[in-house]
Amino acid sequence: MANKLEDILPFKPNNLSLYKEALTHKAKNIKDKNGQKVNFERLEFLGDAIIEAVVSAFLFKELPYASEGELTIMRAKIVNRKHLNELGKSLNLIKLLDVKLTPKQMGNDISGNLYEALVGAIFLDKGYEGVKKFIYSSMIDSHIDLEKLEKKISSYKSHMIEWAQKNHQDFQFLATEDTQKGKNNYFKVNFVLNNKKISQGRSSSKKKAEEIAARRAYYIIQPEKNAPKKTNQT
Repeated sequence: MANKLEDILPFKPNNLSLYKEALTHKAKNIKDKNGQKVNFERLEFLGDAIIEAVVSAFLFKELPYASEGELTIMRAKIVNRKHLNELGKSLNLIKLLDVKLTPKQMGNDISGNLYEALVGAIFLDKGYEGVKKFIYSSMIDSHIDLEKLEKKISSYKSHMIEWAQKNHQDFQFLATEDTQKGKNNYFKVNFVLNNKKISQGRSSSKKKAEEIAARRAYYIIQPEKNAPKKTNQT
């Protein structure tokens, strides 16, 4: 364990038991001397909060003129499940788990969960400055381009709502349940702009159907290019 950790960490761990806990799956059913379960989930909870704190401070410093809402959106683009999963995979954390389960059995987000747990362990072992260095080296310095992130859309639904409200456009997400006998229920969502149906999304989840409809609407109308032009007031 120690040798493998030193391959991915830029320092030598002090309290190895913390890292063992961060890389222990609940399927192992390990308990401490008090009968409490020992696995990565508690450290994952802690790591999630630490990552948000470090990234928030980074954005606050780097984007001095951004509003609270803009900072929140930027943070969501960085601290999202897909990105955390990619970071966990890049460190190959799943290979450090001592458990006889396939990646599919552990769920799609296991790599991101382990990354968060590792951050939690580092925080307890090395303190805030130590974990900050790790987050910068593994996430911020090597994976974050603020200019590209500002242009990236993390939620098409939120983007379309913001655009419509900003430009005084009437819009609706109209959802209907698409039921078929003997099959799972689906939702159909129409994105309606100024009383005109623009696009439709269909999914087993209403939220996902809305996001699909919003994404299709975005590419149909290209909001940035077709925003109403401002007229000079005389």
